[in-house]
Amino acid sequence: MLIRGLLLGLTGFLLLQFGLRASSRAALFTAAFWQTFAEYARYRRKRLWPILPILGGLILLIWGAVFVFEWVLAYYAARLGHPVGLD
Repeated sequence: MLIRGLLLGLTGFLLLQFGLRASSRAALFTAAFWQTFAEYARYRRKRLWPILPILGGLILLIWGAVFVFEWVLAYYAARLGHPVGLD
Protein backbone atom coordinates (compact mmCIF):
# COMPACT_ATOMS: atom_id res chain seq x y z
CA MET A 1 0.00 0.00 0.00
CA LEU A 2 2.85 2.38 0.84
CA ILE A 3 4.72 1.64 -2.38
CA ARG A 4 1.56 2.04 -4.44
CA GLY A 5 0.78 5.35 -2.76
CA LEU A 6 4.28 6.68 -3.26
CA LEU A 7 4.34 5.61 -6.91
CA LEU A 8 0.95 7.20 -7.56
CA GLY A 9 2.11 10.37 -5.84
CA LEU A 10 5.32 10.48 -7.86
CA THR A 11 3.45 9.86 -11.12
CA GLY A 12 0.94 12.56 -10.21
CA PHE A 13 3.73 14.99 -9.39
CA LEU A 14 5.47 14.33 -12.70
CA LEU A 15 2.23 14.76 -14.65
CA LEU A 16 1.51 17.95 -12.78
CA GLN A 17 4.97 19.35 -13.57
CA PHE A 18 4.62 18.41 -17.24
CA GLY A 19 1.18 20.02 -17.47
CA LEU A 20 2.29 23.19 -15.70
CA ARG A 21 5.28 23.63 -18.00
CA ALA A 22 3.19 23.03 -21.10
CA SER A 23 0.45 25.37 -19.93
CA SER A 24 2.91 28.15 -19.18
CA ARG A 25 4.26 27.78 -22.73
CA ALA A 26 0.70 28.03 -24.06
CA ALA A 27 0.11 31.08 -21.82
CA LEU A 28 -2.86 29.50 -20.03
CA PHE A 29 -2.05 31.37 -16.83
CA THR A 30 -2.30 34.87 -18.30
CA ALA A 31 -5.27 37.13 -17.80
CA ALA A 32 -5.34 37.91 -21.52
CA PHE A 33 -5.99 34.27 -22.34
CA TRP A 34 -9.01 33.96 -20.08
CA GLN A 35 -10.43 37.39 -20.99
CA THR A 36 -10.46 36.53 -24.69
CA PHE A 37 -11.38 32.87 -24.17
CA ALA A 38 -15.03 33.26 -25.17
CA GLU A 39 -14.14 35.03 -28.42
CA TYR A 40 -11.59 32.47 -29.57
CA ALA A 41 -13.01 29.30 -28.04
CA ARG A 42 -12.68 27.20 -31.19
CA TYR A 43 -9.19 28.43 -31.95
CA ARG A 44 -7.95 28.05 -28.41
CA ARG A 45 -9.49 24.63 -27.80
CA LYS A 46 -6.33 23.12 -29.26
CA ARG A 47 -4.29 25.05 -26.72
CA LEU A 48 -6.20 23.67 -23.72
CA TRP A 49 -4.63 20.21 -23.82
CA PRO A 50 -2.15 20.96 -20.96
CA ILE A 51 -5.07 21.10 -18.55
CA LEU A 52 -5.62 17.33 -18.94
CA PRO A 53 -2.23 16.27 -17.48
CA ILE A 54 -2.69 18.80 -14.69
CA LEU A 55 -6.06 17.30 -13.75
CA GLY A 56 -4.69 13.77 -14.06
CA GLY A 57 -1.71 14.68 -11.91
CA LEU A 58 -3.90 16.18 -9.22
CA ILE A 59 -6.13 13.11 -9.17
CA LEU A 60 -3.12 10.79 -8.89
CA LEU A 61 -1.58 12.94 -6.15
CA ILE A 62 -4.77 12.80 -4.11
CA TRP A 63 -5.15 9.07 -4.72
CA GLY A 64 -1.54 8.46 -3.67
CA ALA A 65 -1.99 10.59 -0.55
CA VAL A 66 -5.04 8.54 0.42
CA PHE A 67 -3.05 5.30 0.08
CA VAL A 68 -0.16 6.66 2.13
CA PHE A 69 -2.54 7.95 4.81
CA GLU A 70 -4.28 4.56 4.97
CA TRP A 71 -0.91 2.88 5.35
CA VAL A 72 0.11 5.24 8.16
CA LEU A 73 -3.18 4.61 9.96
CA ALA A 74 -2.81 0.84 9.60
CA TYR A 75 0.82 0.98 10.74
CA TYR A 76 0.09 2.90 13.91
CA ALA A 77 -3.08 0.92 14.61
CA ALA A 78 -1.05 -2.29 14.46
CA ARG A 79 1.80 -0.84 16.48
CA LEU A 80 -0.12 0.99 19.18
CA GLY A 81 -3.35 -0.92 19.13
CA HIS A 82 -6.70 0.21 17.88
CA PRO A 83 -8.18 2.97 20.09
CA VAL A 84 -11.61 1.34 20.01
CA GLY A 85 -10.27 -2.15 20.60
CA LEU A 86 -12.60 -4.73 22.04
CA ASP A 87 -10.61 -6.50 24.77
